Amino acid sequence: MTGSFRGAMVMDDFLLTLAAIGILLGGFFIMIVGVCLWEKQSIQPFYFPDPGQEYPPVQAATKANSEAFRLGFDHGCLCHFGKAQMYKVRFDFWTTPDCSTIATVSGGTILNIPNKAIWFFTKSTDGRVLATTNEIGSQDISGVLEQSTWSNYEFEALYQKHQARLEEIAIEPFEADNPVAGYFQIRKKQAEQLVKHSDAYYLDEEELVWRYNLKGALKYYFISQWVRPLKRGLRSLGLVKG
Repeated sequence: MTGSFRGAMVMDDFLLTLAAIGILLGGFFIMIVGVCLWEKQSIQPFYFPDPGQEYPPVQAATKANSEAFRLGFDHGCLCHFGKAQMYKVRFDFWTTPDCSTIATVSGGTILNIPNKAIWFFTKSTDGRVLATTNEIGSQDISGVLEQSTWSNYEFEALYQKHQARLEEIAIEPFEADNPVAGYFQIRKKQAEQLVKHSDAYYLDEEELVWRYNLKGALKYYFISQWVRPLKRGLRSLGLVKG
């Protein structure tokens, strides 16, 4: 086998590998943007299941709920996410006794794909909302949340990360008589900002349901799949904070 022939084979393999990577990335791009353009987003997508019809918590959620209880969080409510058959996700809402932080523990399936996440939310007196999560696939592009993502962190460790961020702000507690309502106020503010910046549009007169437009879908893709992962990588190397 001549050297030139071997070189041609190596080049062909290289080009095939590049083509395969391009097809994979292109398919992923089309899928994410397509879902953004198709999916309706509701400010209040939750409902209370009938007694005895609650989805059982997945193993990770069971552990997270136990840690929340042990750390002194108050259980706000149990809800299901979305009424469409594609969603089978249970949400447990928790709040700290001083109403400074709302935590959500979710688990289940979306289109039979396993889904689990923990989020912490705290408001500052200057209008910011600090959010700390272990959910990689979700990304706020409205600018409402100052989001910090720590994948694979469990409830207590993630809460410690969130608490460390609170040292930098003056906290504005959520309403004591109904702190969980503050979660939906955050969701409403996110929708308002997305529409204001022409990244989404409302689907109803009451402005309770919205959908990404093409600009917003592209923005979501690039931030969630490229910008945020790059930042997490730099953070793991100690080059950036948060």
